[in-house]
Amino acid sequence: MKENQAQPEPLSWGEIQLNQVVWINFVPHATKQAIGEWLEYAEPRRSINTLLERNPYIDEYSTDIKLMSVDGKNRESSVFHPIGFLLICMESQTERAKEMKQQIAAFVWDFCKPEELTFKEKIELTKLRRTILVDLAKIKVPFVRQGLLDDLTRVSKMLREPLPDLALLGAEGEQLCLEGV
Repeated sequence: MKENQAQPEPLSWGEIQLNQVVWINFVPHATKQAIGEWLEYAEPRRSINTLLERNPYIDEYSTDIKLMSVDGKNRESSVFHPIGFLLICMESQTERAKEMKQQIAAFVWDFCKPEELTFKEKIELTKLRRTILVDLAKIKVPFVRQGLLDDLTRVSKMLREPLPDLALLGAEGEQLCLEGV
């Protein structure tokens, strides 16, 4: 996997064969041309543009970059994150799209799923979570507190656990018996 790359290259993943992707932050982003060709449109780029006009919400998953065109000039082009690719395919009604929607979902999941933690990593994150909670109970400086809350959120997500009820933060044990606390 590549972090960033400005020139398109092919990408193969199972039955998904895209002839133009660029890598942005280790994630493949496909061009309209590549997506349209993969969906087997007669006019790939134009068909994708039409689909995007009808479904503007998909643009949220695109990034504008400069790509070298056939005439050798750098041109502004939109490339799509795997989620954008998935949404375009979900909106498409080609036979290929209908056949491949499940495989596209697996493709997206492969790049977006959280990593599985080892038992040791879970134990270490649980200890870190407990330390953050103890620190939160002591710290009164808003800037530091916000940083700790951000850390707690990240660690909780990594553990796939809900964020503790922060309304109870700082409440004394005897207060917890009171209604509304």
